Amino acid sequence: MKIRNLEAGRKKQLFILGGGIVLFFLLLVIRPSASEAKATWLWNTKLIQQHSEDIIAFAKKQKVKIIFLQIGGNVKEESYRNFIREASSAGLEVHALDGKPEWALREQRREADAFLEWVKEYNAASQQEERFTGVQFDVEPYLLDDWQKRQTAIVKEWVENARSWTQSAKEMDLEIGAAVPFWLNDIDYPGAEKKKPLNRWMVEEFDYVAIMAYRDEADRIYTAAKATLEEGDRQKKPVWVGVELGKSKEGPGVSFHGKSFTFLTGEINKLVRMVKGHSSFAGIAIHSYEPWRDKLAKWEQSLKK
Repeated sequence: MKIRNLEAGRKKQLFILGGGIVLFFLLLVIRPSASEAKATWLWNTKLIQQHSEDIIAFAKKQKVKIIFLQIGGNVKEESYRNFIREASSAGLEVHALDGKPEWALREQRREADAFLEWVKEYNAASQQEERFTGVQFDVEPYLLDDWQKRQTAIVKEWVENARSWTQSAKEMDLEIGAAVPFWLNDIDYPGAEKKKPLNRWMVEEFDYVAIMAYRDEADRIYTAAKATLEEGDRQKKPVWVGVELGKSKEGPGVSFHGKSFTFLTGEINKLVRMVKGHSSFAGIAIHSYEPWRDKLAKWEQSLKK
């Protein structure tokens, strides 16, 4: 009886061990290429107060290089310091993130300036390992109600404001980036003697851009990002290629929401192969942390059933 129990126990151990090995190789094969740098947006700032270890562990496991962290939500400076210190020790950069469509307007520049001033004062009062290494502006004026009627005037003010932001960041010795839509090459930079696409100016002005090439297939993502990647190549500037995982109000074909993690991974791997020829390619920027975390957790859980 003891021998039978011993044999049954050994079989059970071998079964568990075998299942673990299979799971390991599935994760190894299906998980996105570990050699590619990634970035992610983190909008729910309050998460850093109680879940900083989980966020950083996830980011490190997924080879995230930069976290674009929304500033706000009544989060205390000490929480930012603790989070950035932990992130720094894990080899991660944290960029302060903020922006509104209205920030493109001249009359709203003060609010954007206040954001930069807050980052400046925060960094000055913090230790090196607690400081933001960059800032990112997510300003989308095409969401304004009068965008169609006043596009030319709004773009002119947007450019003026952006020039002011980049100058301030330079004085603060901060890297500055912008989240931009993929279709800016269809809009002309205002006031240029020769025709100049707005995406070219954005690449020139900012240290990096994160292009929101939101589509749910690698070929379409690459098509959307190609013009800006080529600008980055010419100007020797880094370009992050953004993909959407959350729910989208823009209709079908925009987000990987509802698509399987396996499908997502396959398309990202395909996309990486397509963009590797661009010297400007900085990596894949995932929008955003929470749907990415949830999608991966759901997939890993399904493998254990």
